[in-house]
Amino acid sequence: MGSATSQARAGIEGAVSAQPHAGIDDARDLFRASRAIERSPQVLSSLADPASTPDARAALAARVLGQLGAPAVAIVAHLARQRWSAPADLLAGIDDAAIRIAVRSSQADVAGEIASFERTVASDAQLELALGGLLGSADAKAALVERLLGGRASEAAASILDHLVRAPRGRRIGQRLRSTAKQVAEASGSSLATVTTAREIPAAQLDRLRVGLERQYGRALQLQQIVDPAVLGGLRVAIGDDVIDGTVRSKFTDLRLKLG
Repeated sequence: MGSATSQARAGIEGAVSAQPHAGIDDARDLFRASRAIERSPQVLSSLADPASTPDARAALAARVLGQLGAPAVAIVAHLARQRWSAPADLLAGIDDAAIRIAVRSSQADVAGEIASFERTVASDAQLELALGGLLGSADAKAALVERLLGGRASEAAASILDHLVRAPRGRRIGQRLRSTAKQVAEASGSSLATVTTAREIPAAQLDRLRVGLERQYGRALQLQQIVDPAVLGGLRVAIGDDVIDGTVRSKFTDLRLKLG
C-alpha cells in the first residue's frame, strides 16, 4: 500500500461517520458505484488522477453517480477528493466504506456469516470454481450465492457476498472471502479468531477462551469455531497471521519429524 493510499484510507471512517443515517440500501449503492466505476477505466482513472483538482474529481463522482442515493454519492465524492497511490485503491476504499455501513446497520454477526460461507465454499471444489471461475456471468454467480444462503443470512452479509462474486478484482474467491471476513470484523471493532477443534466446544468454554485471548492480544475478538475431526484433539487458534496450534495431529506431526 502506497503512502498516498495510507493517508487516504485514514479518512474513510470520517466519510462514513458524516452520513450517520446511511443504511444497508446506501451500502448497496456504494457497491454498485464501485462496480460501475470499475467498468469504466476512463472514469476510474479520472477519479484517481492526482493532476486533477480535488473539487474536479468530486464533481465528476457526483455527475456519474447522480442516480444513486445522496449518502453514497457524498461518500464517493469525499473519497475522490483524496489522493490514492493507484486507481484500484480508490475502488477498495469505496468497498471498505460500503462494508462499514453494512456492518453498522446490522445486529448480526456479519463476520461470522462471511467466515461460515467461506468454509462452505472451501469444502467444495466445484462450488469454488462456480463462484470464482472465469466461466459464468456475474448475475449467475450472485444467484448461486442467494440460493446457497437460502434467506438465512443477514442483509448485510448477503449484500457483501453478492458484491464479492460480482467484483472479484483478480483474486481467488477464497482469498477474497477470507480477507473480507477479517475486514468485516475490524469494521465492527474487533478481530476475527478462528478456533478449530475435533469436537464442538460448549459456549461457556468458548467464551472463557475468548476472554483469555482478548487479554493476551489486547483487543476485542470474534471467535469462529470450526469442527474438524481430522485434528483428533486439542485446538488450533488463528488470529491474523498468528497461529497457536495445540492439536493432537500437530503434535503427532512434530513427533514424526523428530523421529525421522
